[in-house]
Amino acid sequence: MRMMASGLLAALLSCGFANAAEPPGPSPWGPIAMIHAEPFDVDEAHSYLGFTIGFLGMTKVRGSFKKYDAWVVYDDKDPARSSATVIIDVDSIDTGLEFRDKDLKSPRFFDAAKFPKISFQSERVERIGPDRYVVHGTLEIRGVKRAVDLPMTQTVARQADVGWGNVRVGGSGGLTLKRSDFGISGGDFWGGKVLSDEVEVVVDLLASRGNFEKWNFQSREKPSAGEAAWKAYEEKGADAALATWAELKKTHEAEYNFGASEAALVGNKLYQRGQPAAALAFFRLGLESAPKQPAGFHCRIGEVELSLGHRDAAVAEYRKALELDKDSAEAIEMLRRLEPPRTASSR
Repeated sequence: MRMMASGLLAALLSCGFANAAEPPGPSPWGPIAMIHAEPFDVDEAHSYLGFTIGFLGMTKVRGSFKKYDAWVVYDDKDPARSSATVIIDVDSIDTGLEFRDKDLKSPRFFDAAKFPKISFQSERVERIGPDRYVVHGTLEIRGVKRAVDLPMTQTVARQADVGWGNVRVGGSGGLTLKRSDFGISGGDFWGGKVLSDEVEVVVDLLASRGNFEKWNFQSREKPSAGEAAWKAYEEKGADAALATWAELKKTHEAEYNFGASEAALVGNKLYQRGQPAAALAFFRLGLESAPKQPAGFHCRIGEVELSLGHRDAAVAEYRKALELDKDSAEAIEMLRRLEPPRTASSR
C-alpha cells in the first residue's frame, strides 16, 4: 500500500502500518516497563464493528460503523490485564441505504447531532478459557451508560506479520443489546412494529504497531530533510541526524521539505531503533511545524517519555493531546493507565 500525502501524517502519528518491498524482519517493539504492557492502535482498514437487527420478524438489517478511534494496551504475558478504549463516530453508520442511514442518525434513533459519539471502555478482562475472555466494561450510547459483558476470542497472538513486519494482535467477539436500554426507540411505528428490540453486535479487531523500518520518505516536490537526517543517522548516529536537520534548515530551508511528516518518520524510526531521546527531538520538531494533527504528536511524545520512565512528563503530553482532541482514544486510554482514579473528594 502506498500512502497518499493526506493520510501519511495521520498514519505516522498512530502505530500505523507500512509498505514492504521484501519480507521484513520482526519489529523490536515490546512492553513499556512503567505500565507493564504494550500500546496498540487498531487497524481500521482490517477491523469491523457491525450490527444486525430483526426487520418485520422476517429478515434482518445489517450495518456497520466505518469510522472509529480505538486504542488497546495489551499485556502479552497476561492478556487479562489488557484494556481498551473505543470511540465510534455515529455519523459513519452504514446500512447500505442512504435514506435509512439518515433516519438512523435522526433524533428518533441515535440522534447524531446531539450525541455524535458512541464509546466503550473496558473495566476488567476475565479469562474464561484458552484464548477466550470476557471484556467487562461500560458502553455509552445517546448519553446512556450501561455495563456490558463482551465475550472475545483472541484470534491473533502477538506476532510480526509476514507482509510488513508490523506487530499484530487481534480478537473477535460479539454480544446482544437491547436498544430500548439506551433510549433508541425509533418512535411508535419503527420501535413497536417493525424493528426488534434486540441488536446483535459483532466486533472484529486487529491491532497493530508499525514496522517503520519499512517506511520510505515520500517527499515529491523537494528533497526530504528527514531522509537526509536518517542517512546521517545510519552513517554517524543520532547526533549527526539532528545536526544534519539543523544545518539544512539553516542553510537550505527553501530547498528541502521540512514538513511534519518528515520529522515524524525520523522520530518513529529512531524510537523503534531504541533511540528515545533523539526520537523526542524529532517529534518536537514535527510539532513545531504546525501539523494538522498536533494531538498525535503530543501522544507520540507522551509514549516516548513514558518509555524513559518520565510519568509526569508523559501525563502532561497526553493531557495536551486530550485538550486538542477530546475524543482521542489513545490519550483517554493512556491517561487512565497513568493517573490514579479520582475520588469524590478530589473532584
